[in-house]
Amino acid sequence: MTARCRAMRGRVGAAILRHTRRWKTSKAEQLSDQDVPEPGYGPGTSISPAGQDGTPPRPATGAAPAPGGPGTAPRRRRGRRWQRRVVAGILAALLIVLIGGAATFGYVRYRFAQVKKVRVPGLAHPAAGGAGGKKSSPITILLVGSNTRTGLDPSEARFFGTSQDVGGARSDVTMLLRLSPATGAATLLSIPRDLFVPLPPHSVAGPVGKIDAALNDGPEHLVEAVTNDLGIPIDHYVEINFDGFQHVINALGGIDMFFPTPLRDKVSGLNITQAGCQHLGGFQALAVVRSRHLEYLANGSFRADPLSDFSRIRRDHEFLKVFVRTMKAKGLNDPLRANVVLGNLVHQVTIDSGFGLNQLIDLLRRYRNLNPDLVPTVTLPVTLVNNYRWQGVDYGDVVMPSEPQDHEVIANFLGGPPEMAAPASVKVDVVDASGIRGRGTAVAGQLSALGFLVGTTTVRPARAQPGETLIRYHSGSVTQARALLSVLHGSVILEADDSVVTGQVVVEAGSVLAVASPAPAPPASSATTSPPATASSVTRAAAAPVTTTSTTTPTPGGVPVSPAQNPLQPFDPTACPSPPTH
Repeated sequence: MTARCRAMRGRVGAAILRHTRRWKTSKAEQLSDQDVPEPGYGPGTSISPAGQDGTPPRPATGAAPAPGGPGTAPRRRRGRRWQRRVVAGILAALLIVLIGGAATFGYVRYRFAQVKKVRVPGLAHPAAGGAGGKKSSPITILLVGSNTRTGLDPSEARFFGTSQDVGGARSDVTMLLRLSPATGAATLLSIPRDLFVPLPPHSVAGPVGKIDAALNDGPEHLVEAVTNDLGIPIDHYVEINFDGFQHVINALGGIDMFFPTPLRDKVSGLNITQAGCQHLGGFQALAVVRSRHLEYLANGSFRADPLSDFSRIRRDHEFLKVFVRTMKAKGLNDPLRANVVLGNLVHQVTIDSGFGLNQLIDLLRRYRNLNPDLVPTVTLPVTLVNNYRWQGVDYGDVVMPSEPQDHEVIANFLGGPPEMAAPASVKVDVVDASGIRGRGTAVAGQLSALGFLVGTTTVRPARAQPGETLIRYHSGSVTQARALLSVLHGSVILEADDSVVTGQVVVEAGSVLAVASPAPAPPASSATTSPPATASSVTRAAAAPVTTTSTTTPTPGGVPVSPAQNPLQPFDPTACPSPPTH
């Protein structure tokens, strides 16, 4: 307990003691005056029943003392005594509330101090409530489930590996939580961990890789990757050590989930032998969350779930809903259990140093009645590429971005399309890295037809097949990069590169790329004459986004694009059915 809380407790205790002494004095005076008859109701006084006309009961005739008699003075004294008792009682109750409030706030500060804080450069508003610094402004929180393997005992490391076996940290789960405090809305966007992206400069994983590897260089690199490659500003960072998270589940007393059929995963250790509602301890709950090699029983034999990480994402969404409901029902209503749960949770969480206690309390207050079942959950659309090699390095199975689906999902997630420059203000250099003869020249011509200022066109060898298209831009020219991104379809992604001249954009055309076609001009009407253009009208026209027609989205090998909505499958675990009410 802090010195402030101890001082307050001392002051409150002294106040209670003073009022207790006053109450005892008042009580002694009351006992000494018991022989003084109550006005109108002295010894031997009978109460007449209520009259037939509905009048209230009255003292019997002759029982009332004469005006100014001996019963008058005690009435005033006793009235003052009762007033003192009421005031003292109210004050005592208020002091108890203050003690509880001070103790609660002190406890929250004590637990919050145990949460690990890290400095994370690159956050959009690290010390504010969101854009503009207002508490009601929307904020985006990067939620990371890290797999550091720290804190596992030998039996658990048998399935998940030790910190020596799997060094560093990776973002096993990467989600973005969008909160709009003004409306109480919340949305969850998942980013597949195998998304193949440019990594921040000096990354130990190299210039490119799966996005989960960015965390190995520290939280700031993962923030950079999400912000620079996908164009999503991040306000705060929250990391949960999933390998230690199982201790939180155990402190909660376990968690209940319904399994439609037996499931197993030999890699994560998941082994559900019976269908129905099952009570899971921490180890099995973690095995559900981390299962990417799931097998389910169907028609007497086990079948493999072919979607790996996509399937795990949808199961994690469901698990989080069950976990939040369980926390609200079991973990927060019982003070003793809440202390144990929070005591375990704070040691598994890392947040950015700009995420202050007051802001956190304000968000908890605003979202305390949030129903997790009503929170929309979406997944970034991608396409799967098996056994991918980039400049001779084998990256295994990866997923590639898919435009325009990705930024349609991102725009909805952020509440509207991002700001972008007019094509006429964007200078573009084209680098043909597709390995397809004439691709660069064709792209340059199509961009010029859309109003972009096309500069040089060069050719370089392809680094991989299939190859992503990179939009390289200076960090101060993100609106120009977004304008170009809005007209490119296929496996396209952004890359921040401060070697690019400010205001200019370089597009490295890959093999999976199409340029949107310009919209046909409206038919001319002889009956309508346009007014002469003015400087202001030209400026407004230049600020408008380019108008294009839809273009078929190319994908690597023609594989389908994964849907943004990822519904549960018949074999996936869900929340246990609620018991029937009678």
